[in-house]
Amino acid sequence: MNNNIVETTARQKIVLLVLKKNDKIYEAEAKSLLETLGIKNIFIHYVKKPNHKYYLQQDFVKKLSSATDGTKPDLIVIYDRLKPWQYYHLTRELKEVEIWDLIHLILNIFDTHAGNIEAKLQIELLRVKHQIPFVKEYIRFSRLGEQVGFMGPGAYGYEALLKSLRRREVNIARRLREIKNKREMQTIKRKELGLPTVSIIGYTSVGKTTLYNILTGDKKITGPHLFKTLSPKSKLIKTPCGEMIITDTIGFIRKMPPEIIDVFHSVISEIKYSDAILLLTDPTDPVEDYLEKLQVSIDILKKIGVLEKPIIVSLNKKDLVSNERLRSYKELTLNTMLENNVSTRDIIAISALKGEGIDNLLMVLCKNIDHLTPRSNYSSK
Repeated sequence: MNNNIVETTARQKIVLLVLKKNDKIYEAEAKSLLETLGIKNIFIHYVKKPNHKYYLQQDFVKKLSSATDGTKPDLIVIYDRLKPWQYYHLTRELKEVEIWDLIHLILNIFDTHAGNIEAKLQIELLRVKHQIPFVKEYIRFSRLGEQVGFMGPGAYGYEALLKSLRRREVNIARRLREIKNKREMQTIKRKELGLPTVSIIGYTSVGKTTLYNILTGDKKITGPHLFKTLSPKSKLIKTPCGEMIITDTIGFIRKMPPEIIDVFHSVISEIKYSDAILLLTDPTDPVEDYLEKLQVSIDILKKIGVLEKPIIVSLNKKDLVSNERLRSYKELTLNTMLENNVSTRDIIAISALKGEGIDNLLMVLCKNIDHLTPRSNYSSK
């Protein structure tokens, strides 16, 4: 759909996905995120330049608001971060329409995969942090005399809600610090035992959990849905040269909001304690997508300060591409790493699903970690 209200003959739940024209390359990824939530009846609307007041163009908002023939969207998902006033004006004009921005979308996906208390607290903290500026905006409009009528009875109701959210933010942050302290104690224990740690990182759905399962014998859930891993999972494995801890981490996306990285710092910070980083990539991606996803991974590693650690790049899904393509993508990978002043110890190809190249991967890890110490008195939980 381009700048027109959805035409549909039979009444269905209509979901409108909004992207900037310059973000067309994210369309497939945005659809995949929605499909993770079981949303499939998706229509696309592009904006050339986001409107300051509504994000959507004002005449288009008016057209949606006045639609009476059953074509008004039930849900509008804006694949960007909405400003508080944009959310306010959209919800005022489109009272019967649910409005999500990118953070809201990711939070809803996280909700479906939160399997432990830490992940649930992280999601709750992110949701609270996301709500606070919006509530502040409603207070501002309420004080200007507008009848906002959305979250409470006038300015007093919003101020009470704001105080409640801030209390929750403090309490959740305290509980997460306690969990983080316990995690750091576990990390210290591993270091004292001489057990090196390797973190598997990379773009979402690149096959990290599949590789983790084949290396550890675990049975973590895999599949096409995004963000299945929200909390780090670590397990002891035996290699040809000793024992090591393998850690599976959260996947990255191209428009990963800074709030996601900040709140899920305990997940990302697991990488900081690693002795080596295994960066997984997908050579089945088109060249442009491959390079952009690789750049996203490098940028996030740079943000958390781990580019000095031994990095091994592993091109996954080798069974699905030709040897010529693998050679080409290895060269592209090396050039991209060099352009970013990042040293990579090795670039290899594997198929986690087929188990191909795993022995070679283990030998490469052994070659790049100096302090492997065989032990049998440690069990990872």
